[in-house]
Amino acid sequence: MAAKLFKRAACGFVLGMVVGALMVVGISFASGNGSLVLPAKLLKITGSEAGALLAQMLASGAYGAIPMAGTLIYELDSWGLLKQAVVHYASYTVTFMCFSIAAGWIEPTLDDIGIMAGIFAVCHCIIWLIMYNRYRSEVKQLNELLSKTKTP
Repeated sequence: MAAKLFKRAACGFVLGMVVGALMVVGISFASGNGSLVLPAKLLKITGSEAGALLAQMLASGAYGAIPMAGTLIYELDSWGLLKQAVVHYASYTVTFMCFSIAAGWIEPTLDDIGIMAGIFAVCHCIIWLIMYNRYRSEVKQLNELLSKTKTP
């Protein structure tokens, strides 16, 4: 289980860093100013554009690692799908809020937090539907195998 957790977290971390870097580059091109667009809060904390970029990439990596590692929750057979989904959503939403506020990506206002929680809720509904369909397919396959073994 620990090896699975580490593998998924590592894959998610790399994916998160890549997506985060692409977002910085995309926002920088869209702004048209020719330099990296980074949150002023990170620039102030780190004192340099390179430090702010590194901090943002690490935070982006965590953004990828947390939900990927959290998918192990869906493998807890003793939990129902609703409990798994609620715990997964709550764990990564709270963690992301903390990272986002610390990185300066959002302000700690009810509006920003509400918008972010809403975006995460939509994303999580998509994740839930994927997991639901995966489980439904597995159950269907198991039932077909079971019916073949019972038929003489």
